Amino acid sequence: MWRHFLLVVLFGGLLGYAWFLSHRRGSAQPAQSSPFHFREVSADRGLVFQHRAPDLDSRLAPILPQIAGTGAAIAIGDANGDGWMDIYVVTSRGGESNGLFVNDGKGGFVDRSAEAGVGAVNENGRGVSHGALWADLDRDGDQDLFVYMWGQSRLFRNDSDAAKDTIRFTDVTTTAGLVPWMNCATACFTDFDRDGDLDLFLGGYYRESVNLWAIETTRILHNDQEFAENGGRNFFLRNDGGLTFTDVSDEVGLGSTRWTYGVGAADLDGDGWQDLYVANDYGEEEFYRNVPIAPGDPATTRGFELQKGLGLDAKAKSGMSVTLGDITNKGNLAVYVTNISQPGWLMQGNNLRLVRPGGAFALDNVADGDTANCGWAWGADFGDLDLDGWQDLVVVNGFRSKNPKREYWYQMSKLATGTGSLLEDAANWTPFEDMSLSGYQRTRVLINRKRGYRFRDIGEAAGVTDLYDGRAVALCDFRNEGALDMLVANQEGPLLLYENELKGGRWIGLTLVGRSSNPDGVGALVTAHFGTSVQSQVVTAGQGFCTQTDPRVHFGLGDEPLHSIQITWPSGIVQTLTSPAINAYRKVVEPAP
Repeated sequence: MWRHFLLVVLFGGLLGYAWFLSHRRGSAQPAQSSPFHFREVSADRGLVFQHRAPDLDSRLAPILPQIAGTGAAIAIGDANGDGWMDIYVVTSRGGESNGLFVNDGKGGFVDRSAEAGVGAVNENGRGVSHGALWADLDRDGDQDLFVYMWGQSRLFRNDSDAAKDTIRFTDVTTTAGLVPWMNCATACFTDFDRDGDLDLFLGGYYRESVNLWAIETTRILHNDQEFAENGGRNFFLRNDGGLTFTDVSDEVGLGSTRWTYGVGAADLDGDGWQDLYVANDYGEEEFYRNVPIAPGDPATTRGFELQKGLGLDAKAKSGMSVTLGDITNKGNLAVYVTNISQPGWLMQGNNLRLVRPGGAFALDNVADGDTANCGWAWGADFGDLDLDGWQDLVVVNGFRSKNPKREYWYQMSKLATGTGSLLEDAANWTPFEDMSLSGYQRTRVLINRKRGYRFRDIGEAAGVTDLYDGRAVALCDFRNEGALDMLVANQEGPLLLYENELKGGRWIGLTLVGRSSNPDGVGALVTAHFGTSVQSQVVTAGQGFCTQTDPRVHFGLGDEPLHSIQITWPSGIVQTLTSPAINAYRKVVEPAP
């Protein structure tokens, strides 16, 4: 999470502060009003939940904030199939329950985790939660639940009965073929071979040999501030149907050990196959292109090839989040990767990479001003908050908010020149005690300025003023009225729901149902043509940081007429909706080949 400390010791403070001033001058804005307002309503809506850090081996206790500084996560999906988005939220302490908050369709949520059998899953020495994903993995029409963990991840089959208003999940972990033990920090579903079943990418953080409750050695940390490769392994599991998976990591060319924190899956190069974009802590970002690795059946001959020469390895940073969106209304996706910016210490800047598909495929970093400098940034999500037809961006920030008069950055700088065993050994790190580290940082609400790649922060004017340590964030229309609300999971803090009080506006929402493709349409590229704009969005099952956002596609339309929507399904089938009705959610079923 922290690197380039050679500069910190001698010149980092001056250079970082100069960078900060130059960017602030270039992007400074007068106080602005907001076209919408958020109101924090979690308690009013029944969303009372607190994330807690895990209890680990006592030898790690002095620097526990460094060892276990993540874990607050959220997954949004329709658990009972009633068309209202539900929330699964995790905590990371053994013996404490995760929450399944079911949307009652009347503005409130009810925690039904105990009834559903998906709450009591955190056990010291077996596994504690780091995130979760919803997906119809067995093609039976309902959403199954995967909980990824430090330890043994868990898979639950959805056996709910909507007609009887019962919600129940069955643990099928023992027969699923999951990785027996890994310290998983991120995950996503994607159909890499286009067989209609969702496959699973798992990003490792600490090595699989590390049992954080009973460590054999304190040498478990990164061995380099910039190019560490001694982290946990990344895995790729092929879905064999029937809620069973096979580890094909080696066959498909995955298995990096680069301390992975974020992943996004989409057809970024426009060739019809789902690629992977990976963000790594203590290292550079990685783009894995989906390519044929042998002639024959794609189900057994597709794999991933790490692409070089794209500039992703030009400067190692602290990649946390991978978020996909269209910021220019030209039909091209952008990839947003969060990093660390702390004036006087470390100024990495976030990356906003605009995808240029086709023969001249490139990933151009256009981050500047408010998109580049958000603080110690974690989760992010794109969405049209004011329904003006342009995607906006929210970013949550802050590492540890404790004693505001004691900062850990100086203690961090003592390891600035360290490599290898010096960094790797937790015993060499200064205890955190009550010190803060880039704490008390507000969530950024960045409005698209509709020209170039510029955004401006209006968070305070929009009513977002809390100073918790954010990790996961998702935009979702929980009331099915068109306005996107914001859900935030905070590390060792409460779950927050910011309700968007925007009234009116023009929009359209789509729920995709695949037939030849996977049932959830994950990987589908949906392009809306309205006025002179062409805006594309991709259906994902896991992106951002430890987040699964609203699985539906949502377009704000501004004052422009909606001409058509084109859906490129993962199967390759292209479907066009001409002049569809607006201001409502519509279920779209993939046509037969």
